[in-house]
Amino acid sequence: MEQHYRVVIVGAGLAGLSCAKYLIENGINDFVIIEAHDQIGGRCRTIKLFEHPIELGSESLHGDILNNPLYQLAEEHHLIDIDDKGSDRDDCYHDEDAESIDEDVIDEVRKVYDEILEKKVPTYPYENYPDLSLGEFISAELEQYIKMKKLTLDKDEIDEQQKVINWLSKQHPYLNAIGCNKLTDVSVQGWNSLERLPSNNQYNTETAYIHGGFLNFLQRIFTDKINENKIELNTIVKRISIHEEEQYVDVEIIKNNQQLIIYQAKHVVCTQSVGCLKHSMHQMFIPPLPHAKRMCIQKLGFGTIDKIYLVFPQPFWDVDFETFNFLWDTNQLDTEWKLKCFTNTSFNSQWCKNINGFYVHHRLSNVLVTQISGEAAKYIETISDELLAMAFQELLCLFYPDNQSPLPEQIIRSRWFHQPFIHGTHTFIKIGSSIHDIKQLAVPWPNKPAKPLILFAGEGTHERFYGTTHGAYMTGIREAKRIVELY
Repeated sequence: MEQHYRVVIVGAGLAGLSCAKYLIENGINDFVIIEAHDQIGGRCRTIKLFEHPIELGSESLHGDILNNPLYQLAEEHHLIDIDDKGSDRDDCYHDEDAESIDEDVIDEVRKVYDEILEKKVPTYPYENYPDLSLGEFISAELEQYIKMKKLTLDKDEIDEQQKVINWLSKQHPYLNAIGCNKLTDVSVQGWNSLERLPSNNQYNTETAYIHGGFLNFLQRIFTDKINENKIELNTIVKRISIHEEEQYVDVEIIKNNQQLIIYQAKHVVCTQSVGCLKHSMHQMFIPPLPHAKRMCIQKLGFGTIDKIYLVFPQPFWDVDFETFNFLWDTNQLDTEWKLKCFTNTSFNSQWCKNINGFYVHHRLSNVLVTQISGEAAKYIETISDELLAMAFQELLCLFYPDNQSPLPEQIIRSRWFHQPFIHGTHTFIKIGSSIHDIKQLAVPWPNKPAKPLILFAGEGTHERFYGTTHGAYMTGIREAKRIVELY
């Protein structure tokens, strides 16, 4: 059974949906979107809890109406959640001995960290210099800072500073959205190529939440304008066969895990994640992708960030506080230890040291939220909800014993690494790769302006905004424009 389309779009995430919307707006309706999962959104995943949307993936918009096209679309459709203007509650910082860390120390070290990331890292030359990891660069700068501090502080005070440094290495807003295992995985030159959007919005917030959640945004902006029969859910792409001489592509798909169908197309837009391509590129494409493209997919980093929501009957904590931070002892980071609840299990407890604390959900006062990234995130995806809930109860009691945390009545979390056809959350430029790998991934195949058969979109193909929702959106439009210009 064979069907013919001008364009087949693989993936109904932001890149696939923006590509489809642009095609429709420019008179091309002969397309279909193939989506392996049972809903649209890709790495945007909204669910309802007590009638409020909570996000398992992308949560908010960066920048403002002038520099982020998604922000502009949300504003036009009155979807910016104007009730969310931040909180005036306090932050709490405790170490493993449940001792409070002075907020002045936090502010002092944060100021140093900000200066390193905002002023010193960007000065590292891009050309004709060896690639250096972001972790090495930051460590060298912080060593100088600690060296100066040792002249005036005693050992306990230095230990306190080190705890804050370790906490910020995972919790700093610039760093907690990479998804890498450690900062020494990240190329400092690649880091400098990522453009961060300044925020000058009317609500005076660095990020903006979306009314009704990201899924509501996607439905209002995209799927309401795309005929529902153009999106085929629960449909897996098994193989993409390129017939360069005849100028067409065969896409073998499996619908609802049983029926094999071939779609023939003039163009295929692949919006799969870099993580998905790493897993499937060798089996999916016939003939194989060009060596240069396979190498760039292999070299690029693809991180994992998982969100975890703990639901309690009511707050057991001091409601004057918004965050409860965990500052681990840096002298014990590699020391083997075990949670009591893991005593009779095969699980280790080292992942805990990647949990930096919890914050109270901005809408749900009885819900604590945290996130975990890298190898630790992948590891806890294999632990049951019941055991993980006990682990978090134990951690909260360790750092904040006065609160006496009960067992959460529900745990809601993402498992992005083990999510089929996604395998993670964010592209990043790893040591050994560069911005040129992202540019290479974005090149159509064959690389002939009048005859592109396979086109590539998704956040991992945007050289300035990789790892972002607006980057994904822009690349979908970029590839749709490429097709429209042919006709």
